[in-house]
Amino acid sequence: MGLFTDEYKKLLIIQYSDKPNALAQIQLTVSKLEEAYNLISSFETAFDLDTAIGKQLDIIGKIVGISRKVPFSVPKNYFGFDGHSNSYPMGNKFVENFVSYPMKNKFEIPYTTGELNDYDYRFFIRAKIIKNNTKSTMIDINNLSLQNAIDYLFNNTGYIVDNKDMSFNLYLSQSFNLDMIQYITQLDLIPKPQGVKMNVLIQYVEGKTFGFGVNNSSFGDKFNPTEETYFANKII
Repeated sequence: MGLFTDEYKKLLIIQYSDKPNALAQIQLTVSKLEEAYNLISSFETAFDLDTAIGKQLDIIGKIVGISRKVPFSVPKNYFGFDGHSNSYPMGNKFVENFVSYPMKNKFEIPYTTGELNDYDYRFFIRAKIIKNNTKSTMIDINNLSLQNAIDYLFNNTGYIVDNKDMSFNLYLSQSFNLDMIQYITQLDLIPKPQGVKMNVLIQYVEGKTFGFGVNNSSFGDKFNPTEETYFANKII
């Protein structure tokens, strides 16, 4: 018997408080209510974003509007040659059931659909909640600005620049995982005001990206080989 049933037994008038039949009647009547009570009480932890798993996470994702499946996010594998980090063999006639890889067709999309595990899905659900609540400002006293959203999405490795023409550029440190960028863009999680577009997404090397004017990183120094700088890399 649980605390729920015990509390109801205390409501018996004193004449029946020690009668077996009365106690049995209370237990029979209240036990089903207790099961329902325990089930409803479990929702608080089962659907807590920090602890939810599997189907519970799928339900939370459906409520906020984001799927576990991410279209065109996982690079396909193709035949290639030795020395290339992403190359795979076409086949091996001496090995039975050897996995072979096709040549790339220049007209096909080089990505396939991916499915997020619980850990990553939890991150993207939070990101979707943030996008749903972000304000169309660069600064907000409640930390709901566009830059606050970018800070969360990219772990404080990115910043946005307002081009003053209804567009903005997004800059990311090269330390941020390129695959995660693909997921974030395919799930449309980068917040932007109505009618404003993101021109480019650029990766840069912190403190070593070549630039002009206020950017102090030069292109290089032939007398100081350790002074290396790099061009930024346009991703989208």
